[in-house]
Order: sequence, then structure tokens, then C-alpha cells
Amino acid sequence: MVTLSFQVALRWVYQQGSSAMAKSTNRERMKQNLDIFDFELSEEDLERISQVPQRRQYTGDIWLSENGSCKTLEELWDGDV
Repeated sequence: MVTLSFQVALRWVYQQGSSAMAKSTNRERMKQNLDIFDFELSEEDLERISQVPQRRQYTGDIWLSENGSCKTLEELWDGDV
């Protein structure tokens, strides 16, 4: 099993042009979570990380509605369920 440090995972998200919210009430951990701007992941790093199996912890089914714009999980996730 491959594990990533939280900073590497946040840096990966940042380099993908996305954003993530890290939740912590520990002041030191909050500082560590923001410590992603003094390094950059290489193309090799990005490729290796892209090979890690991904899964959603939240399916989003609460947003589905027969009367709404998303009626199925496939519509909600643009076919990427």
C-alpha cells in the first residue's frame, strides 16, 4: 500500500490547479498543512502519484433529485463514478 504525506498530497492537488481544505484544530498541524510552497513535485512524482488508486469518500447521492439537474451519480460526476 502506498501512502503519501499530507503535504505531498496537498502539493499534488495544488499543482493540478485544484484546491483542498485541510481541517485541523491543532495550530502546529495547521502550519504544517500550509508548508507546500517551498517545494515542487517532479513530473516523475506526479506520474507515480497518478498511479495510486483513488476513491471518493463521499458519493454525493444527497445531491440527486428526479426534479434536479443531476438525477444519477453518473450525471453528478460526469460519468466518472
